[in-house]
Amino acid sequence: MLDSGRVGKLLKVRSTSRDNPVPSIEYLRTSGGIIFDCSVHDIDVLRYVTGEDPESVYAVGSAFNPEIGAIPDVDQLEMVLKFPSGVIGCIDISRYAVYGYDQRIEVLTHQGCIVAENQKVSTVVIGSKEGFLSEPSDYSFPQRYAEAYKAEVDHFIDLVRGVEHVPRLSHKDIHNLTVIVQTCQRSLKEGVPLPIKY
Repeated sequence: MLDSGRVGKLLKVRSTSRDNPVPSIEYLRTSGGIIFDCSVHDIDVLRYVTGEDPESVYAVGSAFNPEIGAIPDVDQLEMVLKFPSGVIGCIDISRYAVYGYDQRIEVLTHQGCIVAENQKVSTVVIGSKEGFLSEPSDYSFPQRYAEAYKAEVDHFIDLVRGVEHVPRLSHKDIHNLTVIVQTCQRSLKEGVPLPIKY
C-alpha cells in the first residue's frame, strides 16, 4: 500500500511487540538481552517498511523484575529511530502480555494510516451489559509465526536445491542490522541518543 502511494507519504512507523509468556530467567541469561532477542525483529520490519537504515537511535528501558535487572537487562523498552528521509520509527517492547502475544504495527502517512492488528483465534466478539469480550491473541510466537517459519525453511531449502539463487537477506542487511542493534544496546546502556555509523 505504501509503494502504491494509496495513503500518501510515510511519516511514522510504530511497532509493538509484547512477549507471552515471559521467558525463563535461564533463557534470558543467554538471550543476548531484550534488544538482541526481541527488538531486532521490529528493527528489521521498520527497515523493510521504510526502505532505509536509521541514522540515529534513542533507547530507554526499565527492569521491573529484579531477576531480569540482575542479568542485567530490562523488561520494558522504548526505542526511537530516525531515518534519513525524516521518518520516525517507534518500537515498544515488553516482556509482559498476559492477554496473549501482542504484535502490532501502525504506519502513519499524510493521507491516513495503515494498521496491522493482532491475529486472534476467532473474530467473534460477545457484547453484553458489561461490555464487549473477544478472544485473546495467539498465545506465543510459535502460533503467531507458524506460516513465516515455514516460508523461511522453504526458502532455505530452495536455496540449497538451487531453485532460488539469491538469499532474501543480503550480507549488507545482516551487517547493517547488527550495527543498528549494537548501537541500540549502547544507547540503552548510556541513556543518550546515538548516531548509527555503518
